[in-house]
Amino acid sequence: MTRHLIACEVFRPELERLMRGMADAPEVTWLEQGLHETPDDLRRKVQEAVDTFEAQGARTILLAYGLCGRGLAGVTGRTATLVLPRVHDCIPVLLGTTQENANDCALGGSTYWLSPGWLKYPQAFFFRDREQRRRDYEEKYGAEAAAYLIEVEAAWLQNYTNACLILWEGWDNEGELRAEAEAAARDAGLPYREVPGGDGFLRALLEGGHSEGFLRLEPGFTLDIDGNGAIAARPVGEEAS
Repeated sequence: MTRHLIACEVFRPELERLMRGMADAPEVTWLEQGLHETPDDLRRKVQEAVDTFEAQGARTILLAYGLCGRGLAGVTGRTATLVLPRVHDCIPVLLGTTQENANDCALGGSTYWLSPGWLKYPQAFFFRDREQRRRDYEEKYGAEAAAYLIEVEAAWLQNYTNACLILWEGWDNEGELRAEAEAAARDAGLPYREVPGGDGFLRALLEGGHSEGFLRLEPGFTLDIDGNGAIAARPVGEEAS
């Protein structure tokens, strides 16, 4: 029976690496990285992908997503069970650890995270295109205005104290990944560090997500935060407690 997976492209390098060794790899719908910044768009696109797989007869759909700023709150299966990690964001999944351990590793939330998927897909364009934008600004507005505009663009980085690459062992292009991450950190003006990741979360998801680290949403249920701040299932249409 064909299995189905809906995944953010931030996980694409790791998932493709794991699926290369699978005899029964799932059918995948990839959604662009960065949708968590517009939760309504994220919710809509994930729901559309769920609806498409259900129309094909899927009864279980795996989601390589967390709650993502409540962007997945409201997403539901009408006939299929949805299975996804019981986490707030992608960092615990890439680290292969719990949300609590990931929070500790984030150094009080001051870490700007990097990963192979982050480097390969759209969010990295902010760094890669910065010097070209600076030249364009200088041509249009002059050097002083260009410097100001680049500074304004980077204002969101002021809350971070370091950039950290999550790097699994065994990448063929490990040196290239490290060089790109170090360049992104330099461009952001942030000290660089690395932490080892782990494939446990994503491997378990591909195997069906049967451990307590995953949430299984039966048809008519969605995920949200309960009264204790934990990620839990709730019926669609019922307000979170």
